[in-house]
Amino acid sequence: MVLTLARLLTCVTVGVASVTPVHAGAADLKARSIEAYDKHAATATRDFVARAQKLATAPRCDGVMTARAGSGDGILTVPDGLIHHWVGTAFVKGATLRQVSAVARDYPSYAKVYESVRSARVISQQGDDYEVLIRLKEGVGSITAVLDVRSAVKYRPAGSSAIVATSQSEEIRQVENDGRPDEKILPAGRDDGYLWRAHTFTYFVEQEGGVFVVMETLGLSRRFPFGTAWFIEPIARRLGRKSVEGSLGEFLTAIRRTAGLPAVRSSCN
Repeated sequence: MVLTLARLLTCVTVGVASVTPVHAGAADLKARSIEAYDKHAATATRDFVARAQKLATAPRCDGVMTARAGSGDGILTVPDGLIHHWVGTAFVKGATLRQVSAVARDYPSYAKVYESVRSARVISQQGDDYEVLIRLKEGVGSITAVLDVRSAVKYRPAGSSAIVATSQSEEIRQVENDGRPDEKILPAGRDDGYLWRAHTFTYFVEQEGGVFVVMETLGLSRRFPFGTAWFIEPIARRLGRKSVEGSLGEFLTAIRRTAGLPAVRSSCN
């Protein structure tokens, strides 16, 4: 679902852009970076449902339960790039699968629900297949990244009480001078390298008393600036984990509001 795509991009943009102390400069996407990312994404896609079903057997509490690295320590080095891989779980007490799916598909409301989403719209829809365009903005200090992300999203049933949503970016373009008369959209892959590729996988399963959510995110970015990775990477990992937790919290808040459920803390920790 695009919810998880937006959350993925939040994680990666925060993890890369906002920890860079100075403007990073151009970092064109290389073919060998794409090859490494595609290989990792293919494995993650193939095994996601099995991983999610295993996670969905964990003890539940009402809120965000876990936010952790999906592979290794969450940031994997590949030729001329970094893969960001995170996973989070949550439980929404009192919600139904229908309610959760409706919130996930309500793209026009994303800008009201998610802090990093400037705008979101459906380009086309055929049944449970969507093409969507989301504009995201993230920044800390003097670094701000604005990205237009066009993605293909598919919702599929997984038995009688579960849905699997997959989202794959088709094009990511960096926006300069967002909202100004001189706004400029850079060519895909020829930018500052905040985010070049993105996948998200989400598993919703209705259980006794509510809905269990497993969200997994993948992103490809440039490497951190030479000479700074030793202190930036630990910060990026912490930010990535917190972003997963915060993003799931925003989603749960929207579900509770839509379903008329009482508000609770967003994290069980």
